[in-house]
Amino acid sequence: MRRAIWIGVIAVLGMTVRPTAAAEPPRLNILFITSDDHRWDGLGAAGNPAIHTPELDRLAARGVYFRQATTHVSQCLPVRATLLTGLTVHQHGAYTHEDQRADVKRPEAFRDIPTLPGLLREAGYRTVLVGKWHLDADPWLSGFSEVRTWLPGGATLYKDPELARGNTRQTAEIKGYTQEILADDAIGFLRGPAGGKERKEPFFLWLAFTAPHVPLGPNPPAVEKLYADKPPAELMPPGFPRGIPTNDWRHYDEAVSDLDRQVGRVLAALGEAGLAESTVVVFLGDNGHMMGRRGMGAKGAAGKVVPYEDSIRVPLIVWSPRLKNLAGPSDLPASSLDLPPTLLRMAGVQPPAIWAGRDLAAALRKEPGAILEDAFSEWADEKSEAWGGFAFRSVRTPRHKLIVWRDAAKPDELYDLAADSGEEKNLIDQPESQEIRRDLAARLRVWMERTSDPALRWPKLLRRP
Repeated sequence: MRRAIWIGVIAVLGMTVRPTAAAEPPRLNILFITSDDHRWDGLGAAGNPAIHTPELDRLAARGVYFRQATTHVSQCLPVRATLLTGLTVHQHGAYTHEDQRADVKRPEAFRDIPTLPGLLREAGYRTVLVGKWHLDADPWLSGFSEVRTWLPGGATLYKDPELARGNTRQTAEIKGYTQEILADDAIGFLRGPAGGKERKEPFFLWLAFTAPHVPLGPNPPAVEKLYADKPPAELMPPGFPRGIPTNDWRHYDEAVSDLDRQVGRVLAALGEAGLAESTVVVFLGDNGHMMGRRGMGAKGAAGKVVPYEDSIRVPLIVWSPRLKNLAGPSDLPASSLDLPPTLLRMAGVQPPAIWAGRDLAAALRKEPGAILEDAFSEWADEKSEAWGGFAFRSVRTPRHKLIVWRDAAKPDELYDLAADSGEEKNLIDQPESQEIRRDLAARLRVWMERTSDPALRWPKLLRRP
């Protein structure tokens, strides 16, 4: 899995027909924006009238909004490792906050393997990090040519946060609201000589916001006013169960709305810098949050890691004027695991063969062959006291989901997501559901074999044909 897995640079789009022909268009810049603990329905575009997200709604309307997108793993640290390395969790070894292979708990953990920013840098990109990192590996040893304002850990205050600057983990207090500080730094890059229109190299900018991860506030007064007069029942998204203990919807919605404002500011700066036409913008929620459903996440940040929709389903939007004939809203089951290979191919770089994600190009344009039939999620921590009991593998299609738990005492679960969006009726033993169960189980086994998943040795899976 070392650098022997290498790059094949694809020909840049277009061909000069004669010496006087127009110059080829510049290579695509990539602006990759991630939010933190952002549920799939934390968008007005998702049909949620309770939340105020005009900037993201506008982006969803202009680009391709994957309404059925899921994250490969629902926790901050492992999903960031997957986005960085293009590998599944059981491959890269950063299983959870509490359980990691010894080789990934080092500053140079990802220095000698292909990473998304590293491959882009070697292909001529300036690779830049702003925002949350939450990995033991140092970002400047993981493929980034420039590390600006960043958060080494998993969470910080929403006002006057402790952040690092440059190639050091030493943090210091920075005055202001956290999301605005991060947006300001990204805007500074876009307006500067390295990001500006006259730059000599394309850029990959990963802007990782911390909202709406706890502590959820304080948020700017202008954002607080959006929700000040709303009773609690009006703050929840449609379909979320009423009458149960829930997390703090008011401040959660505030945090999302402030995130939305900052995304709008960054996109405006992109246009003002003359970069919009040559940039692809990708917005992804790193994972969701249960917010109290099934008794999980009614307090704090612990409402994730499980394979249910509130936890693994996330916002995913892709937009660029350079991407013609965009498909618009899509119900194909795209995955966070698909983004590293997709972004590489957009840049004209061949992804490593070991990367299991798919190129979303055909899905973005609704071309023939744009059939994404399934997506896979996993929880690979089998050891830690906090999370080891949640180990699972899951396969999801636009309509159905199969969950296989490692714990032999926990029955597997099968849901019809179209008829039962709240995943309340387990169909695993229903006679009429056995054909669907066999189909999903076969898909899951093929996936696990393809990725050399050690979970194939689970007793449950060993017993299956």
